[in-house]
Amino acid sequence: MLYTLSCFWVLCTMAGCGKEEEESAVELPTQVDITVKNAAGATEANRNVLLFKDPSTTTSGRTPANALKTVATNSAGLARFNLQSLPSLAPKGTLYFTVLKGAENKVLGSVAVNYTKGETLAKELVIEEGAAPAPSPVAGYKHGYFPATVTHELAMSEYERWRSTQVVACNDGLRVIADPAAETKVEAIGFGLLLSAYAKDKDTFDGLLKFYNAKRTPTAANMMAWSVTCSGINDPGSATDGDIDVAFALIVAGKHWGSAYTDAAKEILQIIKTKLIVQCSVNGKSIYILAPGYSNIAWGGCGMTDLMYHTPAFFRVFATVTGDNIWAQLADDTYTLLEGSAHPTTGLVPDWQTASGTPGPGGRAGHFGYDACRAPWRLTLDYLWNGNAKAEAWSQKVSGWAEQVGPANIVDGYELNGTRIGKNGLNSAFLGGFTVAAMSHSQARVDKFGTELSKLRDNYWFNLNTRVLYLFTLTGNFWDPLQE
Repeated sequence: MLYTLSCFWVLCTMAGCGKEEEESAVELPTQVDITVKNAAGATEANRNVLLFKDPSTTTSGRTPANALKTVATNSAGLARFNLQSLPSLAPKGTLYFTVLKGAENKVLGSVAVNYTKGETLAKELVIEEGAAPAPSPVAGYKHGYFPATVTHELAMSEYERWRSTQVVACNDGLRVIADPAAETKVEAIGFGLLLSAYAKDKDTFDGLLKFYNAKRTPTAANMMAWSVTCSGINDPGSATDGDIDVAFALIVAGKHWGSAYTDAAKEILQIIKTKLIVQCSVNGKSIYILAPGYSNIAWGGCGMTDLMYHTPAFFRVFATVTGDNIWAQLADDTYTLLEGSAHPTTGLVPDWQTASGTPGPGGRAGHFGYDACRAPWRLTLDYLWNGNAKAEAWSQKVSGWAEQVGPANIVDGYELNGTRIGKNGLNSAFLGGFTVAAMSHSQARVDKFGTELSKLRDNYWFNLNTRVLYLFTLTGNFWDPLQE
């Protein structure tokens, strides 16, 4: 027996038994090739490409001292990064390759790379000499108060958390997850395009736009199907709020990246004008409203609409960009919808209403729920950007009611008279809308709401998407593209 064990030990020694763990620890080469090109498509030699752990939308992701590595491009515009030398590199993750310019570290271009150890990857990084600097808050809107209790740094860090948890790859595009995560809704794509446009995040914007265009259907009159998966379509009809947001995001993108985006916005707006703007009679007055969707024919309309689908500040921009006054009229007529449905004491509005203001038509929700919670943000923008008196008065009323409830006590649903029906407690979708509305009233009110909003860390897709939109607005990062 002893002889047998001795022979086994000798054989194992010769064959390398027990070295599996040692061999598995050998680092596999991990290489990323970055080719830098200018806007015309020509390669750029002698450009320093900096490797960061953080994206260029954050201060740490555009500070050269934080760079993990810097490589200059060769005569072919190629910068080759061998990553195995980096300390504590995770088995997989995301790294950011950025080109900066000047003492102010202006971002000329950046690209995110999802790596796995042992891979060799190649990416293009397009730089623009005229590129805007990374997002920073504007000095102020024309009207309203910025909360001292909500910071620009919080807004941008929450944007990065949103991007890393809510945006996923789909074929050669990107989509924003919903619930379940396999599903994507057009409203989520609208949210994502708004956020990435204002964040000047071209890679994310273009990926989401590619997904939107891939999911346009004849049933929706060549707008995006409202409920889809990466590989299929759940419902081929449209939902108007998403397409409105997409069109507006394209106009913001046009300010950064050229007229092709603005032209794409005009094409969507023409479809919406032709298919979804309907005329109704309210108390003897003719008004324009939006039908909530299109499925071979516009559905809803005068007998069923959603105030939250109406963003007057966006409509005024559409009027200027298209030269069509119907959008300005739609903006003004939104306040007829508001006046008909807002509770006289609380100011709360229903998820669904008729053109004349009757809540809950056709069995749809007639309380202040997950549709209506966005109305304070959408309507307050018309005050912040344009000083609209009706938006100001309503925003002050509804935020005043919410202040009486107490910012920390807000829940996710109310009857219009203020009776609590929400079951899920405090979240950003509801609190954030009231916080934006408080910008119309006073520094003290908006600071009080901002204190509570800053404490939250939502994870549910809808609450996190709206949270970041509200944070952008509260910090001056959601500006009127006609004024920039």
